[in-house]
Amino acid sequence: MIKIFSEIVFAFLVQTFLLFLKIIFTVICFFREKEKLFTKQSNYLNYNGVCLEKRFIHINGYQHLITQCGDIDASEENTIVMMGGIPSDPSESLYWMAAELCKSDKDLHVLILHLPYYEEYSTIDLDKDSFAKFNAFKLPFDREINLKKVNIDPKFSHESQAQITLEIFQKLKLKKAHFVGHDRGVIVFENLLITNPEIFLSLSRGSQIWDYYEDDWSKLAPKICVGPPHRYMAYPYQLRLLFILITFIKLPFGITEIASHLRGSKKDSEEYDRVTHLIFKANNPSRKFLLKVQQTFMQTDSKMEVKNREKLKNMDVKIMQFQGEDEFKYGKNGKLISDQPYFGIYNLFRNEVEDLFPGCVGQDLNKKASHLIEEKKEYKKLKLLPNATIESFTLIPKSAHFNVIENPKGCANAVYDFIKNI
Repeated sequence: MIKIFSEIVFAFLVQTFLLFLKIIFTVICFFREKEKLFTKQSNYLNYNGVCLEKRFIHINGYQHLITQCGDIDASEENTIVMMGGIPSDPSESLYWMAAELCKSDKDLHVLILHLPYYEEYSTIDLDKDSFAKFNAFKLPFDREINLKKVNIDPKFSHESQAQITLEIFQKLKLKKAHFVGHDRGVIVFENLLITNPEIFLSLSRGSQIWDYYEDDWSKLAPKICVGPPHRYMAYPYQLRLLFILITFIKLPFGITEIASHLRGSKKDSEEYDRVTHLIFKANNPSRKFLLKVQQTFMQTDSKMEVKNREKLKNMDVKIMQFQGEDEFKYGKNGKLISDQPYFGIYNLFRNEVEDLFPGCVGQDLNKKASHLIEEKKEYKKLKLLPNATIESFTLIPKSAHFNVIENPKGCANAVYDFIKNI
């Protein structure tokens, strides 16, 4: 009883604090983007000298956002379909990377599909016969909350999102393409690949675990997060609290490279706009958006996603992983950075890559097996195991990739080299 009362008080205090921060972040975003806000909105965007066009595909009463750049008459081999994730705008998180791809090759056609049903106008329509598949954990005592009788909206499941992605793909009159997913976009594309492998020329996946996960690892959160802490994200205020803590307090882990790499950027520069997106917009989602995130996380978890990937291993589609190099690095406060290690004790990719920091929890430079790294332009390749099912595993410098693309040029170079060398 005392714990439940404490949780209620904790939730009230946190939500009051978050309301105060929302006011601050809204003001900051306003002043950082006031020129854009007072300018007539256009369907054309300019990112790093590349023109991106926004349009909508209408399906069953919904308008699904598409953003494209490059040569609209490109061949299948030069067509790239992308999808981002949360907590920021799933499309905007990929704009800089799409621009970098089009700058690298004028013959490319890049299309960014918005994470389905996460457009601002869409609503949550609960189904009285559908219920949450997974429980949640509530702070501060990590008490498990039974959600099995909570109604859900099935369209926010990744399986449903994959199905509507196929319909969008067909509406665009595409037959084949290279697919690039980041964060939740990876899971949507994986479900699409399982049901429709014939449309995939390749899949590049960023910031998602692969085929290894131990049940006990989920119990380490939030002190140590091995893989995304789904169960804490099932409460909107906890998701916001988590992102604010890791961004500004560096607890329980910290994405320090974002701020240090872009700190001091000049107004009107690409770096300045990326700071606005990465730091302030990512920490200022609307409640409506967070409730959609809640719907998704009540219908999926890491273990289910890992098991689902077994279906991918016998498919004749080349897969590449791009991962932030700073995963499980130690920050200045001694805490770990991010949540998806590719080495050591908590290696989420142990069936795919050689161990870069054998026996380590975090990155220990004294134990780094540097001979396993191949330097490339703006990125690095980690040596694969002989029986690896992934075609390539790349590390992107100056990034941890917990939520959004932090190094668009490095990611773009890794993806471009991969699709051109298949």
